[in-house]
Amino acid sequence: MKRTRKSLRRRITLLIASALGLVVVAGTAFFLLAEPPARPFEPVAWQPGPGLVVPAANVNDAAAATVRSLATTDAPEDVAVNATGEIFVGTKAGTILRVHPESGTGEVFAKVGGRPLGLAFDAHGNLIVANHGLGLQSVSPAGAVTVLADSAAGKPIRSANDLAIGRDGAIYLSDSTAKYNSSTMGDRSSFSLFDFLEGRPQGRVLRYDPASRTATELLSGLYFPNGLIVTSDQRSLLIAESTRYRITRLWLTGEQAGGTEVFLDDVPGIVDGLTLDADRVLAPMYDRVGVLDRYILPSTWTRQAAARIPSSLLQNPESVRSGSILVLSIRGEVLRKYGGFGEAPTNVVPWRDQWLLGTLNGRQTRTMPDPSRERASPR
Repeated sequence: MKRTRKSLRRRITLLIASALGLVVVAGTAFFLLAEPPARPFEPVAWQPGPGLVVPAANVNDAAAATVRSLATTDAPEDVAVNATGEIFVGTKAGTILRVHPESGTGEVFAKVGGRPLGLAFDAHGNLIVANHGLGLQSVSPAGAVTVLADSAAGKPIRSANDLAIGRDGAIYLSDSTAKYNSSTMGDRSSFSLFDFLEGRPQGRVLRYDPASRTATELLSGLYFPNGLIVTSDQRSLLIAESTRYRITRLWLTGEQAGGTEVFLDDVPGIVDGLTLDADRVLAPMYDRVGVLDRYILPSTWTRQAAARIPSSLLQNPESVRSGSILVLSIRGEVLRKYGGFGEAPTNVVPWRDQWLLGTLNGRQTRTMPDPSRERASPR
């Protein structure tokens, strides 16, 4: 009986050893044969914090239930409103649409090519466009398209993402990553994930001067810089570093000019666009992915493995990415969190007494009542 037990244990041990051997062989073959999204792929491990906790009294998940479709459009990542209140959105097809809320449709205003992401009107009524793969563009009120800048500091603008315009007319532009973009990877639903997996600061912020018509590099070494705003006093720029869960302040004037500091750290989501609305900052974000934070980002090995997963499995453009909206004070205090959005908002733009919501992959331009105004109104 004892011999039988020993024999059984020996067989089980051999089976486990064989199984582990097969795993090692398969894993080695996977790394040898599968290609990362871009070479060299040299990931850096990082352990994210748990995400700041917003007090329950300041969280409202019911506001998302008030969202409705304003118009059928294709992936309107950003929304811009001109001086007369007209609404414009960019689409995945490389067009700018003028949206008609009454009919729920959009008409082509301009064909800009590429992938228009950030939108903002300047003081002259021109629509300024951050266009992924093409750089910084200007569209006149008549729809004429001009390229303002396609390079800065001797490097092409590969990943124009969002922009902000100062009171002096200067345009600030985020160039999210020099490595993971349409020029190096072709058409993708998102490039931030691969930048996230490598974990290196490969983004920068640029300044375009309309007077000299030149673009200069203002700050480099950023983790996928995305949304940005000029503060109301014009003294600093707030920059969402999407893949570091933080918002960074860059000082533009004064003794601290050129210096940076953390405005808000350990954000409970992946911040996309930023909007300055009076004395508050609107920060839409994607909800964090627990598996990514706990098991992939803390190890270079798991980052290597995740980067080699076939794109069809790693990124499904039709999948819904949930999200929230943080409302912040100009000092970086979290005032309110509105959650429960089935499709994460990428930008929030005030319009009348409402918020217009952008989306990276959705097919609707959405709107919702401004919940802070509703909350403040007398009963």
